[in-house]
Amino acid sequence: MPPSPRRRLSAAERLTQIDAAAVTLARVDGLAGVTLRAVAAAVGVAPSLVAHYRPSMESLVADTFRSIATAEVAEVASVVGVEPAPVARLAALLHAINDPARDDVAAVWSDAWSIGRGNPELADAARSVMDDWQALAHSVVADGVADGSMRTDDPERVALLLFALVDAANGYALVDYRSRAEREDLVVATIAGAVGLTSARIQ
Repeated sequence: MPPSPRRRLSAAERLTQIDAAAVTLARVDGLAGVTLRAVAAAVGVAPSLVAHYRPSMESLVADTFRSIATAEVAEVASVVGVEPAPVARLAALLHAINDPARDDVAAVWSDAWSIGRGNPELADAARSVMDDWQALAHSVVADGVADGSMRTDDPERVALLLFALVDAANGYALVDYRSRAEREDLVVATIAGAVGLTSARIQ
């Protein structure tokens, strides 16, 4: 019996397939691994077909980053949101950010900061998702100030400090500078102090 002919994918299905392959490559090889030839090989098509659907690799890299990064924010926000009290939400946020299971996304962020220097679309995506992270952290700290469980005159600055520390710690991790425990403690202890808590309260 002859094999059934392969079904021709619609334009939307092919585009979805290409974008999914780019996300998989980025998680494994970083954003630098999202190249025309690599995506084509992952999908099993000629590079010219990928170029037909995705004529700008800069846009594909930017969209790939945005897809990965926004999904992470949404996932963490859902974890944080189930906690009833602001201190517990802050602890959940810090735990999620430091989770080793997110190391692949942390590496993608590091790529975005670097590659974004020459890719304006990627830089715009990074700024946009950072605003989402800032909004999440700000809301947690502001709620803590409102109910008296945290003390700070500037929740926005605490949120900025949190992700400045996270990005620095991720950079350290890329070259194995200090241990994971030291890097995590730097983030947790500094943020705890910034809102008038002890590290033990949010670990």
